[in-house]
Amino acid sequence: MITKPDWNIFKAKFSDNPQSYFEWFCYLLFCIEFGLPLGTFRYKNQSGIETNPVTHENEVVGWQAKFYETTLSGHKIDLMEMLKKSKGNYPNLTKIIFFTNQEWGQGRLQNDSEAKLAVEKEADKLKIQIEWRTASYFESPFVIIENKLISQYFFGLKKNIMDSIIDMRRHTESLLLEVQTSMSTK
Repeated sequence: MITKPDWNIFKAKFSDNPQSYFEWFCYLLFCIEFGLPLGTFRYKNQSGIETNPVTHENEVVGWQAKFYETTLSGHKIDLMEMLKKSKGNYPNLTKIIFFTNQEWGQGRLQNDSEAKLAVEKEADKLKIQIEWRTASYFESPFVIIENKLISQYFFGLKKNIMDSIIDMRRHTESLLLEVQTSMSTK
């Protein structure tokens, strides 16, 4: 069974912090794509990109994930600042993969919007290739079929194996907390 991405389900399921869960979702997909089964290093509140960049096929690749409720064009300045910060902190960076739940709007005079063109111009100036992973990416066979366990967790309302594992972990932690509390009071 495949699960069609539904951002309303995602928002309902992770209403406490959709941005944080979106970052986790993208992190899992990034790690799978770049063959990082043990993940990659990051700092709390890392500047510019989400984790330290990785080297892959002679490229130094970073990534950014933003769950937006508004259009991408409305974030042009933020995107340009992210590029500048990223290049400033990681001068060897050659590529940024930008994950978002939104799509770019089409421009009036050309296919690309003015905001998208401005962001890409800034990326060119900084010698960074920007790869857009917009909402349509999350509908791709890579996400929906090849990584269906992950996509079902993020877009499904039914309990799945990941939900069961999380529930078991919480249950175990609560039992251990009781044992620890009773041992420390004796």
